[in-house]
Amino acid sequence: MSKDSDGGSVRQRKGKAQPKDVAADRPEAETGTPTAIGTPRNGSSTPTMVTQATMVTQATLEKQLVIRQPVKRVKRRRWFVAGIAIGVVTAVATILYVNPTQNTHINRMQEVLGDFDVSTLLPDSLLPDDFVQDISRLLAPDKTTPGPANRSTGEFEPALTLVEEEGLAKKHNVILVPGIISSGLESWSTSSCSRPYFRQRLWGTSTMFKAILLDKECWVQHMMLDKKTGLDPPEIKLRAAQGLDAADYFITGYWIWGKAIENLAALGYDSNDMALASYDWRLSYHDLERRDQYFSRLQSQIEMALRASNRKSVLVTHSMGSQVVQYFMKWVESAQGGNGGAQWVDRHIEAIVNLAGSPLGVPKTLASLLSGEQRETVQPLASYLLDHFMNRKELARIFRSWTGLPSLLPKGGNAIWGDLNGAPDDPISNNTGVSPLADPGGNDTASPPAAVSYGGQIRFDDERSSSMNNQTMEDSLQLLFNALDKDELRLMQRDYSFGVFRTQQEMDARRDDHRVWTNPLQHQLPNAPNLTIYCLYGHGATTERAYYYTADTASMDDLHDETGTPALRIDRTHRAHVSNVDIGIVNGEGDGTVPLLSLGYMCADAWRKPLFNPHGVRIVTREFLHNPLAVFKDIRGGAEAADHINILGNRDVTADMLRIVAGKGHLVQDRFTSNIREYARRINIP
Repeated sequence: MSKDSDGGSVRQRKGKAQPKDVAADRPEAETGTPTAIGTPRNGSSTPTMVTQATMVTQATLEKQLVIRQPVKRVKRRRWFVAGIAIGVVTAVATILYVNPTQNTHINRMQEVLGDFDVSTLLPDSLLPDDFVQDISRLLAPDKTTPGPANRSTGEFEPALTLVEEEGLAKKHNVILVPGIISSGLESWSTSSCSRPYFRQRLWGTSTMFKAILLDKECWVQHMMLDKKTGLDPPEIKLRAAQGLDAADYFITGYWIWGKAIENLAALGYDSNDMALASYDWRLSYHDLERRDQYFSRLQSQIEMALRASNRKSVLVTHSMGSQVVQYFMKWVESAQGGNGGAQWVDRHIEAIVNLAGSPLGVPKTLASLLSGEQRETVQPLASYLLDHFMNRKELARIFRSWTGLPSLLPKGGNAIWGDLNGAPDDPISNNTGVSPLADPGGNDTASPPAAVSYGGQIRFDDERSSSMNNQTMEDSLQLLFNALDKDELRLMQRDYSFGVFRTQQEMDARRDDHRVWTNPLQHQLPNAPNLTIYCLYGHGATTERAYYYTADTASMDDLHDETGTPALRIDRTHRAHVSNVDIGIVNGEGDGTVPLLSLGYMCADAWRKPLFNPHGVRIVTREFLHNPLAVFKDIRGGAEAADHINILGNRDVTADMLRIVAGKGHLVQDRFTSNIREYARRINIP
């Protein structure tokens, strides 16, 4: 690059309106005859021919720079401003639609922007006119008159309305018991791999995604449990994050318990009378007590709350948390556990509110443990990414190390889930009571396509698997047991039972067996006639119910090798002759994660029978049809979403929960909007 006589670069003159005399910028000691490029500094002022040519070239360059540079700067400035505008809009949309609790910030931004026209920032040809108008409307203040309907998705609603209209106020102590997705796990390890993540969550928050993407081996090492003991591997220590902020948001902007917590606060609750009982969901319930003394701590917490306030507690559970509390109620009264005696629950617990509970398990857990797959992982894009990053074989190895996951395996066998002749929850026709079922062999030519029965939990219909028979739920569980190695099978048999008891003698014989405490079909509700169990769940969302599989081997007896690689996988072949099958998944009714049978059978039927509820615990079932808004209006579905996670933000569900903790649970009565009672009548359990 050419330089002038004062050592400055020609580029230093970019953007100047007029060329400047070099001598004017030079100190007085250096003023005099100017020295140009090529001019000797011996005092001679006679330029050479080369010097003259260079000066002419330099002047020409400066003129070009003076003329052209402002155009380039304007162009870049316009793109820069456009980038800022798009970034702001993206951030605003993310906050507005993903985290409605931040609406206050959006309102303030709108007040500041007022009638500001965003389109003036953008180059004329940069974006389509309608998109620019959409941006302006998004940032413009909302002119809608505030009212209950408009306050339903945030800002302490519906609590504020209920306080005003029904006089609700805090009464009972509240303990929140989360599920898997809302129980954060943080690292307490100090090994070389662990140090960058000390006291950071490797499950939950953005740290998890960072670790998976950039340090996968270390993340897997932390998340897996020891195959021999079912506990921490050597030099690895993950523990459940504590405090209410451990479950309010899974990652920034993705609320879990956040809405429930802010609504409880509007009733007057704070950290003195509201607590989160988080746990390491990877562990079996037996090991939760053995390693963390989880149930002992929960017992002490509830007892202390009663002594401090002279009021019983309400336990609000979500998903897997409902099973944790079921186990706790048997553990706390048993001499083998908390030794609280038969009356402990009645004295200490006012109510249990199960939100999207899964008492009878989830079929997708079977698929996860068997082949490392579920609906989310067999979608074409997800399957491609996983195959190149963390494939199903690796996922199955991780899943099988989590001794807590089998607590979500389906319970009740064929009595609940059906057999090859049909299932209790096979689709019902409005006219005949039962819809025509498709030919499982694929020869059905009905138009429109009929539905396949759910009784075949795992089906085979491809040529590679022609020697394999369709499997019922009991067959499928045995298939899983055959695929597990000896340590995985030993730990599962140590901690779980999946059958059905039909007599009082069976109940009495295994009353203190902790394996049946995880299965509501093999134990009885506590002696607590003053207790109420509320089952609040959604339905109407497509839910995994059964599967089509194919085999990597031709033999049914050779489904597992020494590396733990699953020899079965979901068969994603398109099946046009059946209406309820998509990419190998047989879809049924439920909340998107838990089938309706698991959500509702115990609440709508079994817990209303003397065998399972001999002491008359009050049971209330409330069903909510999943009715989400369009994604562009609210990515989480809005106030009427009732799928498995978003039900925690459902307005009506939240209102029921608030009435219960405020001591007005008598206002919350049964409400059935699905076919669960008809399905229950088809189940032959006394």
